[in-house]
Amino acid sequence: MKLERISSNKIKYSITFEELSERGIMENDLDSPIWNHLFEEMLELADQAYHVGESDMLTIEIYSFNVQELVFILTVGEADDADPGEWADLENLEQEEAYFFPSIEEMIALAGFLNQIGRISACSLYIFEDQYYLLQKPWTQNAPLILEYGERAQISPFMVREYGIAVFEQNALAELLKHFP
Repeated sequence: MKLERISSNKIKYSITFEELSERGIMENDLDSPIWNHLFEEMLELADQAYHVGESDMLTIEIYSFNVQELVFILTVGEADDADPGEWADLENLEQEEAYFFPSIEEMIALAGFLNQIGRISACSLYIFEDQYYLLQKPWTQNAPLILEYGERAQISPFMVREYGIAVFEQNALAELLKHFP
């Protein structure tokens, strides 16, 4: 389970379906008490990592943005404690997948390959901590091909957009081919 603070009273958890299965949680177990144990564990982790303490109000939002994991957004305290505009684009940000590339050469090779087979798609390119990240809409037919040149990033697309430097906001692979034919 990955934990990431996204505001003063919100914490994001990413948990794979494999981890859920290891905990004994299955898709059909929506009313199972095992979920309560998971939520208690999430609260304990949040308190240990970020000292959120106890609150009268607790909200848990559950999203499934890809086939490998669930994302839980835990809000501690009143929802109005946070800036209302702060998460206006949460859905847009999380509707992306981040791919990591150790160098620009792999990205150029990917762009050339996708161009040859006529499958260049819209995506963004960022640099974060001296490494390259490609952000793309999930469930595209290019995902398996991208994984031939790079790997799925261990950090969220939100983190990449928030702290990374944008190289190309749109059509990154096509732009790379213009500059590196």
